Amino acid sequence: MSAILEQHPDRLLLLRLAGELKKSEFDAVQAEFVQKIAGSGPVKLLVLLENFTGWERSEAWGDTDFFFEHRNDFLKIAVVGNPSWGAQVLAFTGAGLRKGPVQMFPETGEAEARAWLAE
Repeated sequence: MSAILEQHPDRLLLLRLAGELKKSEFDAVQAEFVQKIAGSGPVKLLVLLENFTGWERSEAWGDTDFFFEHRNDFLKIAVVGNPSWGAQVLAFTGAGLRKGPVQMFPETGEAEARAWLAE
């Protein structure tokens, strides 16, 4: 698995996830996220699921501290990936529970996701 967070102009962060997401890798990305947004205010997040196979099985996923501490730090979240992950991704991102909307786009929908984030 790889989890890479990139900072782009216009308060856009791009998160690339490939393979199986391990909790330790996700924790590292969360720490990097906090550093990147320090003092900048809410951001837009584009998540690209590239050959994504799911989440590592671990009870550690139950930690919701980051979600509650940073749920208002996202203006919008767009996730691009296989639609079969849709319901799980929306639940994982807290769609409906955070200030900003979350939307899933198919693997071919990166351009549409970027346009939606720019609206």
